[in-house]
Amino acid sequence: MTALFIGVVSYPASRFAVSTGPDGLGHTLAARLSQAGIDSTVEVNATNAYEPPMLAIDGRMVARSLHEQLNVERRWAAFLRQGPDPAGRVRGFGARGVRRCREWLRYIRPWHGAERDSAGSRRIRRLINIELSHFSLMRSSVAAGSDWTLIIEDDASCRDLEDCARGLIGLMAQGTRQPAYVNVSQSFNATDLGISHLIAPVPGASWQGSASRAVMASTRPVTNTVCAILYRTCFVRDLLAVADAMPLDPVIPIDWKLNLALMHMFEQGDLTAGDCWTVMPAPIDQLSMVAQG
Repeated sequence: MTALFIGVVSYPASRFAVSTGPDGLGHTLAARLSQAGIDSTVEVNATNAYEPPMLAIDGRMVARSLHEQLNVERRWAAFLRQGPDPAGRVRGFGARGVRRCREWLRYIRPWHGAERDSAGSRRIRRLINIELSHFSLMRSSVAAGSDWTLIIEDDASCRDLEDCARGLIGLMAQGTRQPAYVNVSQSFNATDLGISHLIAPVPGASWQGSASRAVMASTRPVTNTVCAILYRTCFVRDLLAVADAMPLDPVIPIDWKLNLALMHMFEQGDLTAGDCWTVMPAPIDQLSMVAQG
């Protein structure tokens, strides 16, 4: 049985295409883990799997997508607050209203209709392809029978490979049911994510790498983008079942689709306090976020 399945999400003409080759994080990490006696396999998905028969993209779909993303963001903010927060709702409403205006001005072009090269159509195709790539790699990990699954996007980078490998080995050595998954990308900090009130150090757990990092457990499932997440593969199987029951339309970013699935699983009792861990600061940087400042 493979101890760790590493899936790399990319696409043709990516500016981070080097990540799909032997010098990318997926392959270099697998090589380092192999030296430590950890059996791992790497699969790269750099294909655009969307075909028009899957879903006909038109202007109404673009509008539904933008509306649904803002709706999910609202639900997620309420989920993290764990209860009524009138002031938070007002702030969130204002921020989402500004974003909605910007997004509509950027992507909704009635005079473009459903032209293939309109900004809105390109956005929908990109989101569908990213989603299909993530879920395809998750299915591969289940089929491989791996114990753990690390899904990384091609903008994932690591400054200290040895530290990252040792830390991941320590996380995968957890013999208990928890965690179900671990956020291991440094995309946003706890304050930016609004999760400071949900997390606390895991008793008895520590980062086994050389860097000073805290291993935190959350009372609710939280995410820090899908740039790099370590999952128990048995949890991936359950997650796929929930995701498969969700409609593809309206199309939303994979980060928000994952959040929807996690909220559902928590509400159904399939995820509980302590099932989600987060490493802070995380060992894997998200280069696209760094580039944005």
